[in-house]
Amino acid sequence: MQKFIPWFAEHILYYQYDYRIFTNGSGDTSYDWISLLIIFLAALGGAIIWTLIDKKRRNYDRCYYWLTVIVRYYIALMLINYGAIKLVHAQMPPPGLTRLMQPLGEFSPMGLAWTFLGFSKGYNIFMGIVEILAGLLLFRRTVVIGALITLATSVNIMTVNYFFDVPVKMLSTALFFFSLFLLLPYLKILYGLFFEEKHVKLPSIKRPMLNAAWKRKSIVFFKFAFLGIFAFQQLSSLLTIQKQISLFFKKSPLYGIYQIDRREGAQTTIPKDWHTIIFEYGESATIRDQYYQPTKEQFKLDTSNRTITLNRYVFDYTITESGDINLRKVLDGKTEEIKFVKCDPETFELKKRGFNWIQEYPNNR
Repeated sequence: MQKFIPWFAEHILYYQYDYRIFTNGSGDTSYDWISLLIIFLAALGGAIIWTLIDKKRRNYDRCYYWLTVIVRYYIALMLINYGAIKLVHAQMPPPGLTRLMQPLGEFSPMGLAWTFLGFSKGYNIFMGIVEILAGLLLFRRTVVIGALITLATSVNIMTVNYFFDVPVKMLSTALFFFSLFLLLPYLKILYGLFFEEKHVKLPSIKRPMLNAAWKRKSIVFFKFAFLGIFAFQQLSSLLTIQKQISLFFKKSPLYGIYQIDRREGAQTTIPKDWHTIIFEYGESATIRDQYYQPTKEQFKLDTSNRTITLNRYVFDYTITESGDINLRKVLDGKTEEIKFVKCDPETFELKKRGFNWIQEYPNNR
């Protein structure tokens, strides 16, 4: 596909965008959309040929049943996977120091949505539980309630992706239409229940008859073996993700937000327009200048020798009891001293404002 799709894009569609960027964090690349077009054309051609060759068949009940099985399992396993990640607050992490210092106008629509959703661990757990309820689709007797839940869940995901420019529009739209597909046979019954006050009975999906007992037992065995393997894989994946997060988001020994307080005298080691420096993860700091414009600055920290290389200069540093950092550099016979005054992120309104049962006035700031 990675060879055929670029050829198809160039020679058949005369496509102008970059169609060689394969699926990555974005599921809506040109490559993905062209893939969807090719799959649609193949399905359409296959349906026409199948219809012409097999036009005398009276029904496709058996084929329809196995199609619903595939769709049910696809929706369920996909949403359970997303839900499990949300339970451990890993898909949308809480806002870090750099985010806390970022003005609203610098946020992308996706960054705004991710920060809003990631702020609350409780809301993430709630979303995760709702998505994991897609597991109801794995059982024939609970397909309707499961599809109603996944329809509501997927339409919410889809609208967030559409209106906050999140590049997973294709997948969320597919989950919505798949959920709708499962509900199609029950639309008349559900309409009678909700709008005509009728007493209704939801029929369960009828599985094709299997004469041999060993076949029936084999299906049950393979189903639960498959679900057991999936559950084990999910647990293993979550443990791996948590390890990766702890490694990737390993806090810097200097972790914090600091205002740059220069001592008396002219200094050449630190640019005079630097105002705030944020040490968060790894060896990359975020600098905010006097106009609050952001830049990234690489630094190198040697905790054993208590030195830091910043702005191409090697400083000796000490950390005070209050968390402030004092930098010292001897340059051309003169000693330059710079102080990084640590700010407490817990003083941010976003961090200190907790849950309140009683609010005499709205706290909309």
